[in-house]
Amino acid sequence: MLKQMNLIMKTVFLIAIANCAMASEIAITFDDLPAQQNESAEIQRVINQRILSALDKFEAPAIGFVNEGKLFSHGETAEKTAILQSWIDHGHPLGNHTYSHFSMSNTALEVVKKDVLKGAIVSRNLMAARPYRYYRHPFLHTGTTKEMRTAFEAFLKAEGYLVAPITIDTDDWKFNMQLLQHPEDKDKIIQKYLEHTREKFVFYEAATKKLFGRNIRHTWLLHANLLNSYAMKDLLKLARELGYSFITMDKALEDPAYSEADEYYEPFGVSWLYRWDFTRGKVIDWSKEPETDNSPFVKASSLTCLDESRNRSIPVEMYVSGEAMGKAEAGIYKFPVAIINHGYGVKNSEYSFLANALAARGHLVASIQHDLEEDPQLPRTGNLFERRKPLWDRGAQNIKFVLDEIMRTKPYADLSQVILIGHSNGGDISMLFAELNPKLVSKVVSLDSLRYPFPTANGIPILSLRANDTKADQGVLPESDATLIDLKEAKHIDMCDRGPDKVKREIVDIISSFLGGKL
Repeated sequence: MLKQMNLIMKTVFLIAIANCAMASEIAITFDDLPAQQNESAEIQRVINQRILSALDKFEAPAIGFVNEGKLFSHGETAEKTAILQSWIDHGHPLGNHTYSHFSMSNTALEVVKKDVLKGAIVSRNLMAARPYRYYRHPFLHTGTTKEMRTAFEAFLKAEGYLVAPITIDTDDWKFNMQLLQHPEDKDKIIQKYLEHTREKFVFYEAATKKLFGRNIRHTWLLHANLLNSYAMKDLLKLARELGYSFITMDKALEDPAYSEADEYYEPFGVSWLYRWDFTRGKVIDWSKEPETDNSPFVKASSLTCLDESRNRSIPVEMYVSGEAMGKAEAGIYKFPVAIINHGYGVKNSEYSFLANALAARGHLVASIQHDLEEDPQLPRTGNLFERRKPLWDRGAQNIKFVLDEIMRTKPYADLSQVILIGHSNGGDISMLFAELNPKLVSKVVSLDSLRYPFPTANGIPILSLRANDTKADQGVLPESDATLIDLKEAKHIDMCDRGPDKVKREIVDIISSFLGGKL
């Protein structure tokens, strides 16, 4: 009899696994209620009303995680509390996201505990008739040591909480910040957000199947913000098109995957998929995870390298996103490297529009100053190829030296994926370097370079954006084996920070597509 019971239980378990494998299901979660931005209650009411309307239309259950500190701004506590009540009225439970949104990576454990207790007072009262039991870590920071996490999870258990994990993060907060800065581009930003969301779903689903041999019940991290208030119906439609049905958090956590061990203790917040993969020994290539080009946390710094063999100073502007740095320091991936080479008469610091976008995509960006005050002027007469070749040689040496310095000082840089970008004379330098060092270069982008022939024979992918007021020398542009795009509204000088915003956005979009393999 006992053997029969064991056999039945094993069969039921295998059937449950099979059902999980066949179905694509996802629980939808929203952080930072009443709203991500600390706006007036009326603006927050409209944002939440749109989101709840979309959830109603698709009959999609969700859970909202509350930062109760936001209820007490602008003297509108009653109005903002009413927003929380509207979630309950629509059938969606609330969860605890702390009072102040402190990070466990840089806040004392006892302070975090008090903030959890303080962050439950209003929500627990509103949820009196329903179970109030889920906790979501701010920033997905779960503790930097095993001891800290164990102590905190014991505290949560004593308070009646379960941790609410996430497996799919579609970076909505980045697009929301972009929308707030450029409301005139709303439709374009939403479209890019939807495309990015689709790419993220595809990546996470493939990673899940590699880890578990099936697609698990996912949990989707979103935020109560303006972007999602506009895009929610399209997001739910997209999830449906990808084969997903919508389930509660309770049902999602019934999936056996959520009992997997998590031994990730780095300070950077990540999906539980990464945590499980990290604990198992990392079989997923996380450098392939789709990145946006709009991270708001890009840091720029200036430094000067000294090439003693040539007695030459090489000023460099370095750009890196804080998020990418967190991933690199956590060992999630190594930075691909992008080298920007300026046009003659333009400073290396005048390509910030492009450097910021590349850094947001996860690149370590070095913008090199090739021309110094004491250098001879760029020849403008005679045989320009012959007369400028020594300057291009010097630039190629600068690039090699900077790459060597990055290798020496930045262990998290991946020099197998170097991208060269050059404007005008800097494009000529880039083409020469790629010709001399084909094994170091993965892709080249020319911003209207005019003199040095494109080295297509070595098979390096080349993109060239062409201005409307110049013409390349004969033999420079290949008839095939490179992607040439005319920018009808761009002059030669517009391909730096001096250009119109419209042209710069077009350049970023095209280069992002090229780097993403879409051209």
